[in-house]
Amino acid sequence: MRVLIIGYRNYELGIFNHKQEEVTVLKSFLKLKIIEYIENGAEWFIVQNYPGIDMYAGEVLKDLKEIYDFNYIVLKPFYNYDERFKDEDKLILQEIENEAEFSSYIFKRPYENPSMFKEINHFLTDNSSHALIFYDEESESNLKYIYRHLLEKSSNSDYNIERIQFDDLNDFISYQYDN
Repeated sequence: MRVLIIGYRNYELGIFNHKQEEVTVLKSFLKLKIIEYIENGAEWFIVQNYPGIDMYAGEVLKDLKEIYDFNYIVLKPFYNYDERFKDEDKLILQEIENEAEFSSYIFKRPYENPSMFKEINHFLTDNSSHALIFYDEESESNLKYIYRHLLEKSSNSDYNIERIQFDDLNDFISYQYDN
């Protein structure tokens, strides 16, 4: 099983600092989900290394490698994709990449045009069998494009999608933190 983990960017979640409590909550939630996948046979995880869900998942994967037997890959979209990232985020993303079994660019050139994102989405789904996507249609973002592609792919194959919505996260918070 090869699991693609993808979701909102940090700014789309209202997160502008790594020390915000929301980061801890999201990483705890992702840890439970990732362990669930490992226990159900996941051998590989794929992240793109964007600040936000990708980065939090990457940090969790890096930590869990000390306990569980699995691998993860960092597939960056194109050269210089991270040139506008904050220095703190770049350092964290580099640490995640350093621990990955494999890291590469999908396009081995800088950004050229929007059609690259469609090709990236196809490449990611062609190289995974499952997707864990943090996406809520109530909070639309560019994730809608990969989500639509995931739905199309799953309707024509045995590709599995687990979509996490804000209600799922709120249920987790109620259960974990209110008890």
